Order: sequence, then C-alpha cells, then structure tokens
Amino acid sequence: MNTRTRAAIIGGIITSLVIAVFAISLNSNIFRQSNTQQNSIQNNVGITSKLKVVASFFPLYEFARNVGGGKAEVYSFLPIGNEPHSWEPSIQEIEQLKGTQLFIYNGAGMESYISKFMSSGEFSNMTFVKVTKGITLLKADAAEDDKEILAQGGMDPHVWNDPILAEQEVTNIKNAMKNVDPTNAQYYEDNANAYITKLNTLDNDIKTGLSHCKKDTFVSFHNAFNYFSNRYGVHDVWITGIAPEADVPPQDIQRVIQIAKDKDVKVIFSEDLVDPRLANTLADEVGAQVLVLSPLEGINQTEQQEEKTYLDKWYQNLHNLRMALECQ
Repeated sequence: MNTRTRAAIIGGIITSLVIAVFAISLNSNIFRQSNTQQNSIQNNVGITSKLKVVASFFPLYEFARNVGGGKAEVYSFLPIGNEPHSWEPSIQEIEQLKGTQLFIYNGAGMESYISKFMSSGEFSNMTFVKVTKGITLLKADAAEDDKEILAQGGMDPHVWNDPILAEQEVTNIKNAMKNVDPTNAQYYEDNANAYITKLNTLDNDIKTGLSHCKKDTFVSFHNAFNYFSNRYGVHDVWITGIAPEADVPPQDIQRVIQIAKDKDVKVIFSEDLVDPRLANTLADEVGAQVLVLSPLEGINQTEQQEEKTYLDKWYQNLHNLRMALECQ
C-alpha cells in the first residue's frame, strides 16, 4: 500500500468518526433544542408567529378557532371520527403537542389523560385552560359508568350543549389568549364578542323553535343533554349513561321502552359517532323512527370535508328535536 493510499484511508476514517460524534451530539440535544424552540415561541407570541393552540375535542376547537381567527393556529387533539369519553392519545399524538402554548380542555372528567399531562412536568411551557372554570356543574345522574368522571367528583361535563354556558367557555378561552398574547388582546376580544352574538342567536332560535310543541320528552342515546334540557324546559330520557360506550343493563333498556310507550315517543335518537343498532332495536320495539341527535363531541370525515361547524350541527339538532317533539 503506497503512502497516498494509506493517507486517503486514514482521512476517510477520521471523517467518519467526526460525523458519528456529531450525530450523537445532535441526538442528545434534540430534546433540549425542542425546549429552547418552545421557549422562543413562547417569548415571541404576537411578534413573529401565530399563537399555537390545541383544543381537546370538537366544540372547544370550534370556540377557540373562532376566537383565535387569523392570529392563532388551532387544531383538535381528538382525531376525526373518535368519541372523546374513552379516548387516549398515542405517543405520536403527544409528541405533536411540542411548541403548543395553550391546551384548552373541558374538565369534569371529560379528558381522562389531562391530569397525567399536567403532573408530568413535560409541558411546563404550555398553559392549560379549563373552560368550565366558573361554571356551576350539574351532578351526573349516572357517574358510575365512567370512572374518570366519577374520579373528578361525578359532575356532568356536557356544558357545551347549553349555548349560554358555551358563552362562558368562549369567554374563558378569550381571556387565556389575551393573557398569553396581549399584543392581540383587542382582536381576541372582538372575535369572542362576535361569536357570542351567534350563540345568543342560537339560544333565541332554540327557544322559539321549541316554544309550541305537542310533546316535552325525547329519548337521547347518552346522557349528554342535562344542561340543554334545564335551559329549555324539556325532558331527556337517555339510553346509556354519562358516556355512550357504557354497557346498558336490561332493566334500564326496559325502563326506557316503558317511558317511550307511556309518552308516545315517535323518535329514538342515535348519535353520529356510535353504533346505531341499540337505538334501532329500541325504535322497533316502540314503533318509532331513528334520527340523529349529536352531542357535538366530535365529527366524522364527511362532516370535516363539508366544514360543518358547532352552529351547523346544533341547528340540525334543533330540526330533529322539533320533529321528535312535534313542534309547530
């Protein structure tokens, strides 16, 4: 082997070693660089980038998207087509939270993973925003079918189905955005006021739409409409409990059948993200038809493509409720 060849080989070995050491150093610093980047994002809100916001599921995503407008990048943590009560995020989905400044969640046991996130220490640069803060929650009538809700005190989490209480949730989101991004505070204030006006219109339309009805009782799939029923003076009989995936004892099914017959119910409601077979069976038993009453906990792929909103889905709910209650 001549001197030139030996030198070339030695040079190649040295180059390879340098590259390997650099790669190891780079990998060991990825997490530290991620934290540095997150700190940088946090410090430059309103100056160089949009506010980065994650909402735990569909209605909160809708509220945050409308308040944040063009100043915020908002996405739903819950994947399309999933039902949030029993959903747990994957490692990949948790990784996507890096760089997020606001995590908006409902509370009252709706997000089973949230306490682990908050206590992990991995999200010290993220602000967690509980949108039910300041809202008087109702006791869940069937907390025993959802361990997480029971662990959180057995309160009903379905606040967003009352448009007036949804206004408070919007206000809590607005305040959080203003705190993190004070430069655009007036922008968030104006957007929140505009969206609250739409919620007020929805509230008035529901009151008008349900003001002259022959019936006052409807059968929903799961117990998601207590706040709604209290607001508008109707009665909800549910098939499952506070979570739609709960097993239903035979005696509870029989109870619903008997009430439906006594109240001459002609519509049994299913949901958009659950198997409709149980609703179909009950409808056959009482001679009723099946319609969808969405608890607005998520949307499917088709609805996403159609860009269906919280307001769109509630107006569809109102249409179906008017049919069920035989409103004029």
